[in-house]
Amino acid sequence: MRRKFEVEFAVDDVKAFKIAEKIFDQFYNREGFFTDYSMPEYVLPRNLKEGSKEHALFLTYVISIDYMTDAVKLWKKSRGAYELYPERFTPETILKFSPRTVETLVKNLGARFYSNAAKTWIKISKLLIDKYESDPRNITQQPSTLEEIKEKIKEFPYLRGPKLTNFYIRAMGETGLFKVKNLKKLDIPVDKQVARFSMYTGVIRLLSEQFVGCVHEEPLRSLIEEAWRNAAKKLGTPPWKLDEPIWTVGSKLCSGRKCGKCPVKELCDKTRGITFKENTVIWRRQD
Repeated sequence: MRRKFEVEFAVDDVKAFKIAEKIFDQFYNREGFFTDYSMPEYVLPRNLKEGSKEHALFLTYVISIDYMTDAVKLWKKSRGAYELYPERFTPETILKFSPRTVETLVKNLGARFYSNAAKTWIKISKLLIDKYESDPRNITQQPSTLEEIKEKIKEFPYLRGPKLTNFYIRAMGETGLFKVKNLKKLDIPVDKQVARFSMYTGVIRLLSEQFVGCVHEEPLRSLIEEAWRNAAKKLGTPPWKLDEPIWTVGSKLCSGRKCGKCPVKELCDKTRGITFKENTVIWRRQD
């Protein structure tokens, strides 16, 4: 299959399925590289009850600034902060703080753009109090479709963005905090790690000489979503179920070209000529 934009790409659906099949089985059976592994967003603070209002608030606040820092460090610092000061992850407390205090709070969690992060937390807090009784679970008081949920979270800064929307719905839906009618149709959240994995392995190939663009935007986002959507369909699983294993390999192995430990190294093209600057990829085809 070929798709043309300003540059030309190819999507290798056969490779995507073979990779998805192998990585899916190993991840969910916790075999090989994935033995004893847990995604950072699913490791909860020790004083947090799963499925509670506090759980929903914790995920909402931390995911809203997930794009601003190293994810693993962010979740680790957030767990530590919550264990000491759980009230700081509630809308009522956040709105009592001065903007400068909120900036300090999110900066200590690792947010590089802490002024924007503070504004995000303040806006989210106001929305939760005004419209949802301070409880993000009330966004889906009744079972809702993906489209209905996305429409509601359009008001929430950054949670509505191309990177975080699917991630937020996946995390809330998978844990039962959101009641989602058609969660199985949710696409894989595309971020730098998922894009890196998709390009390094050769699932997405560059046919033109060069490409520069953001991984969260067109054309890369839709190409990556489509590749893993098709693979998931053949595998008989929702596309978002591939997010965790792909993100894990992309962040832990692909980011450092640690191919020796990779569960799909025999299927990987090990594509070169790719450089990331934050979320922008600079890709020069290597013949």
